[in-house]
Parts: sequence; C-alpha cells; structure tokens
Amino acid sequence: MKKKKFDPARITQGLMGKAKEYMGDSERMKDLLSSASIKVKDNDQLSGMIEDIGLALSLTRDFSRKTYRDISKGSIASIVAGIIYLVNPVDIIPDFLMTGFLDDAAVLGYILTRMRDELDKYKHWKDVNR
Repeated sequence: MKKKKFDPARITQGLMGKAKEYMGDSERMKDLLSSASIKVKDNDQLSGMIEDIGLALSLTRDFSRKTYRDISKGSIASIVAGIIYLVNPVDIIPDFLMTGFLDDAAVLGYILTRMRDELDKYKHWKDVNR
C-alpha cells in the first residue's frame, strides 16, 4: 500500500465545500473565527505566523461583516478552509501532541503564502480606514 504524501493544496481543496458552508452562515463563521482566535493565542508552535493568521482572521471577519469586499469569494474560501483545518483538533497530527500544530502550520503557511498579495492589500486598506 502506497503511503499518501502530506499535501496542503489537496487538504485545502478538500475543505472548500465546508468553507463555503461557513461563509453562508454568519453565526457559524463567527464561532469559527472565535475558536481560531483562542487556538492561536499564546500558541508557541504558530508563533512565527501569529501576525499573518491574525490578519487573515481580521480579513475574514471584515468580509463576513461586509465592511471589506475587495477580495474574491474563492480567496476567502481558501482562508476559511485553513481556519477550519486549524480549529479541527483531529487532523493529520492531533493538536494535543507535542508537535500537533506542525500540520496546521503547513496548511496555513501554504494558504497565507498564496494569499500574500490579498493580505497586504487588506492591511493597507485597514491602515487607511482606521
């Protein structure tokens, strides 16, 4: 039996349907973003990504509130897919293990790298509109 390779792109794509479900339900989205905020707070394994994750959570929150719309729904769905993966405690490496967030970091790193221009554009918008 051939062992499957860990593939953040495949994982993200597999969560797109669920991400779109969350995007259609403001209460579920609010709960997801709240859970993600709690999960990343003081998380040493994600420390190098905290700023970008926070920016992605803020972008998603503003998109949900319809205060920021200068991003495609597909791009938001990708970010939401990463957030879903982060919040799910039972993934490739369960979060309760000592290195349990390495897979979460890989999936989020893949998504955040792909969304770099979108995050930078949002950050500029946020700085201008404070």
